[in-house]
Amino acid sequence: MTTFKNHLLGMAVAVSMVAGSGAAWAIAGVDFASHSMDEAKAEIDNQNFEEAVEMLEEILRFEPENADAYNLLAYSQRNLGELDLAMENYNKALEIDPQHNNALEYQGELFLKLGDQPSAEKNLVLISATCKSGCEAYDVLQAAIERFKDGNFAWTQAARSN
Repeated sequence: MTTFKNHLLGMAVAVSMVAGSGAAWAIAGVDFASHSMDEAKAEIDNQNFEEAVEMLEEILRFEPENADAYNLLAYSQRNLGELDLAMENYNKALEIDPQHNNALEYQGELFLKLGDQPSAEKNLVLISATCKSGCEAYDVLQAAIERFKDGNFAWTQAARSN
């Protein structure tokens, strides 16, 4: 019983702040980000993109294979006008998960912002390969491409919901 108790103490009771920034936690020797994806999404919903970038960069230090975090980081960077960084991080998300429909959609919107309609259309084809019965990512990117063709790439939340 004592050995089991010591094992539990060694694994679960060792909760302490990680040295340095104090922004992360260590439990039983495993480090965790102090922010969650839900918190980062809330900052994005509130258009606090700089705060979201900080949170997502921290999350990625602990979860370097998190395609969702790279996608949201790129989305935030795109909204801050950091287009090169955004493209780099969309590419990272898609390296991790080539069928990440939200990353394909958002990257397609970035392609349009950069005037690259053919690349946006390629992303639309990639989304259609995984969305056999239709999905929001396909519909939104398709609508963005149509607006782009009409010379109206003024993407807004209102335009997205229509």
